[in-house]
Amino acid sequence: MATIREISEKTGVSIATVSKVLNGKSGVNAFTREMILAAARELNYRPNLHARSLKSGRSSTIGIITEDLTVFNSPEIVDGIAQACDEAGYHYILGNLRFYKRYGNGPRDPKESITLVHSAVEDMLTKQVDGIVYIGCHSHIVVSLSEHPETKFVCAYCISRDEKIPSIIYNEEKAAFDLTNLLLDRGHRRIGMITGPMNSTHSVNRSRGHMRSLFERSIPYDPSLTLEGDWERDSGFEQGAKLLAMGATAIFAQNDLMAVGVLDYCSANGISVGKDVSLIGFDNRDIASVSRPRLSTVALPLFEIGQKAAGELLSILAGNAPSHHIIELDCEIIERESTMKV
Repeated sequence: MATIREISEKTGVSIATVSKVLNGKSGVNAFTREMILAAARELNYRPNLHARSLKSGRSSTIGIITEDLTVFNSPEIVDGIAQACDEAGYHYILGNLRFYKRYGNGPRDPKESITLVHSAVEDMLTKQVDGIVYIGCHSHIVVSLSEHPETKFVCAYCISRDEKIPSIIYNEEKAAFDLTNLLLDRGHRRIGMITGPMNSTHSVNRSRGHMRSLFERSIPYDPSLTLEGDWERDSGFEQGAKLLAMGATAIFAQNDLMAVGVLDYCSANGISVGKDVSLIGFDNRDIASVSRPRLSTVALPLFEIGQKAAGELLSILAGNAPSHHIIELDCEIIERESTMKV
C-alpha cells in the first residue's frame, strides 16, 4: 500500500500538497488535485485512520449500538445515520446487542441488560469512537448510559433517563390522534381499538391520542370498544372478532400485525374490509402494502430519526450543546383501500 511520500515522488508534488489534497483541504488547483488523486488510486493508497486520529485526537468515527438489528425499526434508523455520516465525512462502527434474538422481549434481569450495554459501550470506546448513537427496540427509558460521563451519546427510538443525553423519538400520540380524526371524518362513530400490552409505552401513547381525538370531537369514549392484544397477528384475529360483534364500524389496531389478524378474520367470515368495515394499522410494515385489501397505516419516520440522531451527535462533537432532551418527529398517515367513508 502506497504512502504519501510515494505519491509525492510519482507526481513531483510536495508532500505537504499531497497531504492537503488527501485530507480534503482547499488551496490546490484542480489540475494538481486530480493528478494527485489519480496517483493515489493507481498506487492503491489508503489513509491511516489510526495515525490520523492520534494526531488530531479525533477518529471521525461514531459507534452505533442497536438493541437488536433484526427488529423492524433498526435497519432504517441505521441507514439514516449512515447517510448523515457519509455527508459529514464520518465513519461508523455497528454493534448489536441481539436482545430479541437472545431473550425474546429483552433480558428478564435488568442487571444483565445493563451489563450487556456497558460491555458494548466499552467495546466501542476501545475502537476510539468519538461518540455513540444508541438505538432502542422500542420507546423505553434507557437507564445506564449516564454511567459513562466521558462519552457523548444520543438515543434513537428510546429515551435516556439522563436529560443531558438527547433522545430522538416519534410523536405516536399525535399520530393516533390524527388517524382517529381520519376515521371520524369518514363518518365512523363506533371505533374499536386493539392495543398492545398495556404496560407498553407505545400502547399508552397511542391510546391517549385516540381518546383525545374522541374527546375533542365530543364523541363519548366507550371502554368496551378497547381490547388488549399482544402485538401478534392471532390477537388481532381474536379481538377483531369481538369488536365486530359489538358493532364496531372501524377498527384501529395499534400495529400492522394485529391489523392483518383482523383482515384474516374478515376474510374467513365474508366481511369486506374497506366496504363493510374500515381498518387502520400502525408502523407501515411491509405486510401492510401487500395485504389485500392494502392496509391503511401510519408510517414511522425511521430514516429521519437516524439522520436527526447522527446530526445531533455530530453537532455535540463539534462543541455545541444538545438542542433538547426529547426531540419528537411527526409520523405520516398512509391511506389505502382498508378505510372508507360510511
